[in-house]
Amino acid sequence: MNAEILAGKLVKGIAPNIDAKDLLNDKRKVFLFGSPSYTNIGDQAIAYAEEKFIKNHFPYYEYVEIMDYATEEGIKLVKEIIKEDDIVCFTGGGNLGSLYLEIEEDRRKVFEVFKDYKTISLPQSVYFEDTEEGNLEKQKSQDAYHKNRHLTIAARESQTLEVVKNTFNSNVIYTPDMVLSLDIVPKELKRDGVLFILRADKEKVTDEDFITDLMKWSEKIGPVDRTDTVLSEVDTIDYDEREKYFLEMLEKIGSSKIVITDRLHAMVFSIITNTPCLVFGNSYGKAKHSYTDWLDELNFIEYTDTQDIGELERLVEKLMKAEPNRVHLAEDFQPLKDFFKN
Repeated sequence: MNAEILAGKLVKGIAPNIDAKDLLNDKRKVFLFGSPSYTNIGDQAIAYAEEKFIKNHFPYYEYVEIMDYATEEGIKLVKEIIKEDDIVCFTGGGNLGSLYLEIEEDRRKVFEVFKDYKTISLPQSVYFEDTEEGNLEKQKSQDAYHKNRHLTIAARESQTLEVVKNTFNSNVIYTPDMVLSLDIVPKELKRDGVLFILRADKEKVTDEDFITDLMKWSEKIGPVDRTDTVLSEVDTIDYDEREKYFLEMLEKIGSSKIVITDRLHAMVFSIITNTPCLVFGNSYGKAKHSYTDWLDELNFIEYTDTQDIGELERLVEKLMKAEPNRVHLAEDFQPLKDFFKN
């Protein structure tokens, strides 16, 4: 083993707080690449849930995260220490495709480099734009992925399942978003006001004039606040800060009478905290399909495409009167359990 590989910056890119030289052992390992350092709490919560899932169900694996800023160094390290029975993962989310190319390029590298090992893209939404550039990026991903005959892609909603089947020659499994695997007892918090959690990125489709009208109407319920699941007050979130910011977001949502959002994970966080939630769509339907595939039996969560204020008033009143029920998704994660078990 080259000692230089186990020193310097790379140590900072390995989590959970593992000194790289301590990885020189005979334990079976799960390597997770792409662990986010950016401030999207949805993706931070996914990484948090992935760690919990693997450690809780498969404690005999040593779990090792490679942060997104250390992908190249992480590849060098893992190539040095990986063994036949180890597993290589790339974190889940909504970034497989042509919208977030920096992440997709890292994913291609990882799958191609570790083509001789069991590899998985953890539950994802997939979207390649129907443009010349989007088709070019799709071909690049196909070329990289198809070099890896051991690759499994986990789709987190039915729309993505069909895209993956029609785009890649890889094994595919179907499970919910990883954050829905968490078992968190929500705090009993005093609730007040309406919390709008809205996108400000390339996936945003909700019209600002409509949002303004809806926020004005919402004042009759209580104080109105607007935020996003992407934090602006910090530049990065590293492994040891992840839980803190995730739990703070849960408390903010759990302190609201109702959440109105176009964010998939604001909906999921509302489920965790038993907070009524009205959900609008994004540019390619991942919130809508996640709701209709897994969550439409919930009586305090509702997806809608309407912009009729009168109809929305009726929906909000219904959601706020509901006694929150639960959906049981544990069995729906069985395909993922089988992947790691087998």
